[in-house]
Amino acid sequence: IKEPTLIHRVDPEYPLLAQISQIEGVVILEAIVDREGRIESLKVLRSVPVFEQAALAAVRQWRYSPVILNGRPERFILTVVVSFRLEK
Repeated sequence: IKEPTLIHRVDPEYPLLAQISQIEGVVILEAIVDREGRIESLKVLRSVPVFEQAALAAVRQWRYSPVILNGRPERFILTVVVSFRLEK
């Protein structure tokens, strides 16, 4: 088994409303990654609603090296935590 590696990460855009309101939080997603390492589907497990769309839009662009099982690439599921923190 060769484990996946995140090879392309896109940071989410901090929503303007959250910046103005000084809101921080996390979005926890379940991702299904296809055999080529692309995000096939995402499901929100927990979130602060104001951050949900920004997290989904960013993670949809992420790419992973494929999981290799018995010499063949396979789909896999992982949990992704996207944090939104204001810089102090």
